[in-house]
Amino acid sequence: MSGGPLRTVYGVPQAVLDDTRSFLRERGLEGCEGTALWVGRPGPSDGEVDITRVFVPEQVCLKTPDGVAVRLTEEAHYTLTDHLEVGERFYCRVHSHPKEAYHSETDDANAVITHQGAISVVVPFFARKPLRLKGCAVYRLEHGRGWLPLAEAEIARTFGVRP
Repeated sequence: MSGGPLRTVYGVPQAVLDDTRSFLRERGLEGCEGTALWVGRPGPSDGEVDITRVFVPEQVCLKTPDGVAVRLTEEAHYTLTDHLEVGERFYCRVHSHPKEAYHSETDDANAVITHQGAISVVVPFFARKPLRLKGCAVYRLEHGRGWLPLAEAEIARTFGVRP
């Protein structure tokens, strides 16, 4: 599938990174993972997306002897698209882990967004440090193959941070 959604380039405002990090860090201070979704619109050129804002859905922190997790409430799942304006779409899920960043089996099961080429960003250490995508684990969903990790060079080609 050449030129399709797997080759998308995302323009992300620094303010979206900062707002996302603030939310994830706040959740981390409570010992909880957090999930946020990046909302955007198609960009000026084919294969480009302009991320415009971060949306934080209603979610529940799960703490067990095995660790922590986050899941959206049932209501949040049913009403996600109610929070989109005409022409907007959820392109990326960004969530935190208490330690290293990786896509866990729980992350696979609670994907939230599942369109071809969807992006999942896992932020390590409850976002204690400023959010830099090269310090995160980033995955792209390829139907039939699952969530595939992006190498650091591919992350740099896939995201452009702007003021």
